[in-house]
Amino acid sequence: MRFGARQNTHGAPFNRIGVDMRLPCSALVLVLASLTLTPAQAQVLRRADDMAPVAAPAQEPPKQAVKRRRSPKPADATELQAAARASAQDVAACGQMQAADAAIAGCARVIADDKQKPKGRAAAFYNRANAHAAKGDHAAAIADYDEAIKLAPKNPRAYNNRGTSRADSGEADPAIADFSEAIRQDARFASAYLNRANAYAAKGETARALEDYASAIRLNRRSVNAYLARGALLLAGGETVKARADLKQAVALERHNAYALLWHDIAERRGKQKGVLAADRKATKGLDMKTWPAPVVQLFSGDLKPDALLSAADNPSAAVKTAQTCEANFYGGEHALIDGKRDEAVKLFTLAAKECPRGFLEGIAAAAELKALGEKAAN
Repeated sequence: MRFGARQNTHGAPFNRIGVDMRLPCSALVLVLASLTLTPAQAQVLRRADDMAPVAAPAQEPPKQAVKRRRSPKPADATELQAAARASAQDVAACGQMQAADAAIAGCARVIADDKQKPKGRAAAFYNRANAHAAKGDHAAAIADYDEAIKLAPKNPRAYNNRGTSRADSGEADPAIADFSEAIRQDARFASAYLNRANAYAAKGETARALEDYASAIRLNRRSVNAYLARGALLLAGGETVKARADLKQAVALERHNAYALLWHDIAERRGKQKGVLAADRKATKGLDMKTWPAPVVQLFSGDLKPDALLSAADNPSAAVKTAQTCEANFYGGEHALIDGKRDEAVKLFTLAAKECPRGFLEGIAAAAELKALGEKAAN
């Protein structure tokens, strides 16, 4: 499950806090807003990615037509630029997130339009960056966020979103710098606090991560991602009572969130309490038990054997299989730890810490669990 918050609003907020969008399940992670994702790509930590409004350039009055001889020479730059002038359809395509390729193409024509004002061009770079990020092309996204920031340096959302792409590219310190700048520009930017907390957690800087999660929750009391992420770190650190409170609150906010339910169950069992899944057969009511992470839920409810979980994570899509295998290893490790099978838990946590996609809560939590067990996570 992914972990993070990207932000793209019509002039405003990641939610993904504001507009939600999720990634393979549980990653301490960041994500984009109105795209269709697989269940394994859609959960907990999110980014907000609404699109900034792009103004259609003012239309010039029609000029008197003048007959000219055709020239065999190639068009010069001015002619090419005019030919690329953005239409109303281009502006509309650039301002939506349902179709990333269409947004990229439309924004490119807006950017190339010599009549577009700097503010509109900045919005187009920002929107095109969001679309690139939605496709997983973070290098292109970062390049476009760079241009958007040059044209409009006082846009905390551009820094926040560039930070998420940098984090997804493994650039931890530059990502943290971007989130910090977003917070400097907007001290109430909950998504930026959440994203910076995720980045600190991924680096193993637990104290800083917990401080930022607290800020994210203070600014957005309904941030399920923040409660889940903080609860996971607290649980690994042995602060079971606080972890149980956070994960119980996550379920209260989203009763049909399978990952919140799983974490709540794990926290209760780790706190020597009855697990909610095995104790209450109605706990899964309202969940889609035909799609991932249903097999993980069935493991904790007692309806699936541990050795069957990895097979259930298989998928024709390599990306989805990687995400689901990550989660199978991590939650299998938690199940083993609860059953007192330390060696099995260490083996599965080690696999999760090494192989989970970057930004996944499960990978970060696995590294934290290994540290608590006195084991070193493999790089």
